[in-house]
Amino acid sequence: MQAQHTNLQSPQLTRGLSALVLDGVFSQALGVLTGGALLTGCALACGASPSFIGILAAIPFFAQLAQIPAVALIETIRRRRAICVTVTILARLMLLPLVLVPLIPDPGLARALLLGAFAVLTPLGAIGGCAWTSWTCDLVPRHRLGEIFGRRQFRANISGIAAGLLGGLIIDGWARLSPAWGGGGYVGVFALAVGAAVMSTWYLTRMPDIAMPPRREGAIGKLFLKPFADTNFRRVMGFLGAWNLAVNLALPFFTVYVVKDLHCGITTAIALGIVSQLANIAALPFWGRASDRCSNKTVIACCAPIFLLCLFGWAAAGQPAPHLLTLPILFVLQVVLGAATAGLDLAGGNIALKLAPRADVTAYLGTNGVVKALCAGLAPVAGGFLADRLSGLSCSFVLPWGDLTKGGAVNIIQVQPWHVFFIAAGLLGCFALTRLRRIEEAGASDPAALAALLRELLDEKRRAFAAWWRWLRAAAPIAEKA
Repeated sequence: MQAQHTNLQSPQLTRGLSALVLDGVFSQALGVLTGGALLTGCALACGASPSFIGILAAIPFFAQLAQIPAVALIETIRRRRAICVTVTILARLMLLPLVLVPLIPDPGLARALLLGAFAVLTPLGAIGGCAWTSWTCDLVPRHRLGEIFGRRQFRANISGIAAGLLGGLIIDGWARLSPAWGGGGYVGVFALAVGAAVMSTWYLTRMPDIAMPPRREGAIGKLFLKPFADTNFRRVMGFLGAWNLAVNLALPFFTVYVVKDLHCGITTAIALGIVSQLANIAALPFWGRASDRCSNKTVIACCAPIFLLCLFGWAAAGQPAPHLLTLPILFVLQVVLGAATAGLDLAGGNIALKLAPRADVTAYLGTNGVVKALCAGLAPVAGGFLADRLSGLSCSFVLPWGDLTKGGAVNIIQVQPWHVFFIAAGLLGCFALTRLRRIEEAGASDPAALAALLRELLDEKRRAFAAWWRWLRAAAPIAEKA
């Protein structure tokens, strides 16, 4: 027996799906204000090393191991909404000590509190997230997964952009007012995060609960073995695990690369992230339709190679040294990467939701989360410690030129430590893609269907623009007479 979202009355389901979308708006703002470039900037302001940043980036992933006891808790209590809301409130209370981090004059103590707060917050958040994923899997009709989660991600990305801009303005404004204590602006940033957490939790409470099917006989521990016995889902976990290993060898260190190697401010790093988010927003409607009408596997097969080319582009943008075109090239790459990430995030989440049996959805998604977390957590830790060892090293390829007796040469390529990570991440991503083709998904189509959908979407946009232009031309004479 499976949980049935159709048991909900239509208005109740509509309100629940609306609350699901609005929860995404505020939770995304919370994530931006306490993660990404702003979190890395706060750590750098506290004197953090690459290995510390790697550990900080890995904590949320290793915290996903808490999904193992979370699945047992959910299967025992079987009240996912109550578990999600309660644990989420407890996790977000840890945002309060985070506000104090920029106020501590001792950098070592500030870093310890920053690390400690996240070490408590993220495992609790993982438990709540496990309950949330299982709960929303039954709440959202399967034929509307792309539509609902696409809308949620679309609005969440707008919220993330606004939060990033506001956070950057606060940091820059404070640095101008108090140059001697530039990190003080993070107090305001983390205070805003507390407000976003309150609103996100409120909308969680507005989503209706969905009863789980009756508990079946058998040890809970056996539930975790089922996804590994399921050949197709095992392939899904293998692909997603390898992909997360590749991606997180590069992404957590992009801000460090921009600030340290390219000698740009934290605002530039935030701006690059915002450009990526804008492209993400623009591409989401298309990927949402493609996910429903073609297949998640087709979307991933299209987006993943584009994403990997952007990683190689990061390494090439500053060759042989940072120049006038480095930042414009990075901005273009971020646009392309953001559009590709939209499809990868949406399809990667949906393919696991789609292929997980409804009767065992909690165990399947929890186990998948643990596999992804282990792979994603290992990457930044290994990368951070390796970056410390490679710090200050470089390798140059030169072309002899001019008077060789005077050492004349032209620097062609200069490989820095971060370039190694970006290239290695790209190569690992290529390996992960070899795992994708073995996954079987109902309704999978070839790239021609995706191309046809793109032509259909472009034709719709062309007709909409033509209608708007006709209206504008018709309105112009009226405005002149007035």
